[in-house]
Amino acid sequence: MKKISRLSLTQKLLVAVALPLLAVAIILGFVVNQQLNQAIPALIDNAGKRQVEARADEISRWITGYRNWISVLAKDERLVEDVPLASHREWLEKRYPPGGTIESLFFTDASGATLTHAGVNLQIAERPYFKALVTDGTQDSLLSDPVISMVSGLPTAIVADTVFDERGNRAGLLGMTVSMAAVSDITSDINVGEGSYGWLIDSQGQVIAHPVEEYRMSLNYTDADQQGYQGLDALSQQILSGTAGSGEITMPSGEQTMLMWSPVEGTSWVVGVTVPITAFTTVTNSLLQSLLLAGGLLLILLLVVVAYAARRSLAPIKHTASAMADIAKGKGDLTRRLEAKTQDEIGDLAHGFNAFVERMQSTLQEVRQNARTVLSDASDMADGTHELSSRTEQAAANLQETSASMEQIHSTVAHTSQASEQANSLALEAASASERGTESMSQMEAKMAAISDSANKISNIIGLIDSIAFQTNILALNASVEAARAGEQGRGFAVVASEVRTLASRSASAAHDIRALIDMSVSHSKEGSDIVKAAAERMNEIRHSVTQVSDVIAEIAAGAREQTAGIQQVNTAVAEMDMMTQQNAAMVSQSATLATNMRDNARSLDQLMSEFVLNEGGASATALHYTSTHKQRAATGTALPQTPSRQPQAAPQKHAVAEWEEF
Repeated sequence: MKKISRLSLTQKLLVAVALPLLAVAIILGFVVNQQLNQAIPALIDNAGKRQVEARADEISRWITGYRNWISVLAKDERLVEDVPLASHREWLEKRYPPGGTIESLFFTDASGATLTHAGVNLQIAERPYFKALVTDGTQDSLLSDPVISMVSGLPTAIVADTVFDERGNRAGLLGMTVSMAAVSDITSDINVGEGSYGWLIDSQGQVIAHPVEEYRMSLNYTDADQQGYQGLDALSQQILSGTAGSGEITMPSGEQTMLMWSPVEGTSWVVGVTVPITAFTTVTNSLLQSLLLAGGLLLILLLVVVAYAARRSLAPIKHTASAMADIAKGKGDLTRRLEAKTQDEIGDLAHGFNAFVERMQSTLQEVRQNARTVLSDASDMADGTHELSSRTEQAAANLQETSASMEQIHSTVAHTSQASEQANSLALEAASASERGTESMSQMEAKMAAISDSANKISNIIGLIDSIAFQTNILALNASVEAARAGEQGRGFAVVASEVRTLASRSASAAHDIRALIDMSVSHSKEGSDIVKAAAERMNEIRHSVTQVSDVIAEIAAGAREQTAGIQQVNTAVAEMDMMTQQNAAMVSQSATLATNMRDNARSLDQLMSEFVLNEGGASATALHYTSTHKQRAATGTALPQTPSRQPQAAPQKHAVAEWEEF
């Protein structure tokens, strides 16, 4: 089955046509052989018997003619005249036909004295045929079995007839010797097939005529088994029975032969034919070979015609298979079409293949166009994602710096809160001192110096608070900017930054007021030595002022505590933003990798599509746009355009500076 599956369709068609035809030829040959084997032997047998009968009849007529001729001559009255025997020579010479098959013509008187036409005298009184015709008188005419002639040395037969006198007494005989060469010629004309030959035997089974000269008068069928024949002795009894028939024997060479015979009427002879058994099959084999040769030539001619027709008919299938193989290898020309010349199944196959390729071409064109569009978008996405990844990493680094700065701000605000608590304590002490001012006016002058020192310290602290408020305001502005950059996720952080900025503004305002009061206190301290006397009157004012200072410092301490809590929240939010930014950076990096893979896959798909030969249409513009865009980017080294959310940075900075200057 594997060998059959490897055959081409044309070869399978030839095998499908050749095998049934070969089977039909074999069956037909077998049937013809059987029919011929049944008919030919019968035909040969009939033909042989007819030829044998015809030759027997011919020999009979030939012998009968001579016997009739002798019978007529024997009635001549001159043969019974009482004259010397030699006087009959002239009569014999005149009646002897020269140059024929008659070897001699002779006359014998009642005593057996014989005279031939040649003048030869013989004595035949003891010969059997003389006794039968003259002495015993058992026969009136006679045909003897052939014997070797002493004159010619060839087989001859004697034809004789009795000569009667006027009284009806046997006065002698008239006879002639007939050469058997003519009989051999007659039997030689028998032809029943290749290897067949005719023969003639006498009443004793002696061969008279045979195509092989050495067998003449030397072979006797009655004892032929001694010479190597098998079955001829027994068959010779049937042959000499006087009836026609046939039988088989084995030749000395071992060849099987069939003998057909027929008795010669008017004689004791039998004419027959020997036919080899192979002659019966030779005709059959010859006819069968002729039929097989003709059948083989017709089969070859038919196969040539079928092969030619199959090649012409199956050529579109071969072209279709070749085109499909090219498509399967990825080297297919989808603009190629098959020519449908017929309206049969092959034509339907060509139409179907053309429709399939047309559909496949349109589909692949759309796939190529989409692949190139995806490749372009993937390249843009990959470039944008890489840019976004770098910017996100930079934002993460900046956020880490912001977190560190917030830690520093938190530490500074904590110190400010502690300083505010100390200022509140001092203000309380100042209030207590103003209440005891009436009791310790004597100590006022000394204490004024301490107050002046404390005022200087407070001035420094207030300067520090002022600086903290300034830095807090800047940090709040930066936080607002970062919150604006963060977008939706930084909205809460923007609210906190606004509150921090408000607190920073209030702290700066309070510090400004405190600085004015401290300056005033310093001025009063310097003038304290001059206005000690008026201290009593001013004490109430001082106590009132100290009370206000205490309230302001309390407010500063409360604001500092609130600022510490807010900065703590800002620090927590910044930490969370830092973690989220790190996660976003990882996700952006993963997206960049995926976009790169997507671009590589799209490029591979485009290369795969480019292996097919398509009728370029709308996909060319996309491919041209993609090629030109990326060549331009590769040449200039530019990235994708930035999104609008990354642009507005300058305006918030100007607004923040204006607000700070206004503050």
